[in-house]
Amino acid sequence: MVKTIGRNEPCPCGSGKKFKKCCMNKTDNSVAEPFTDEEGFHIFGEGEKPDENQIKEMEQKYQSQVRNSPIWEGMVEEYGLEKAEEMLKEFKVKIK
Repeated sequence: MVKTIGRNEPCPCGSGKKFKKCCMNKTDNSVAEPFTDEEGFHIFGEGEKPDENQIKEMEQKYQSQVRNSPIWEGMVEEYGLEKAEEMLKEFKVKIK
């Protein structure tokens, strides 16, 4: 099931801004529409590959967004806090 991004939700680009104040009205196509598949959540963009520190920062932002979402509540409820924390560490950014 694909969920559309609500205008008041955090932007999927990881900026920390609301979608409506960030990428909602982009017309330059510098970031393609995010999508998910069996490998996870994907975002494509132009530019140079991020360095190791930028990748760690993206992972921290992504993990923070998961912690502040209904997904986190479900993980904690189903698996317990300790296991959910372990699982969250697997939410990694992979650059291809």
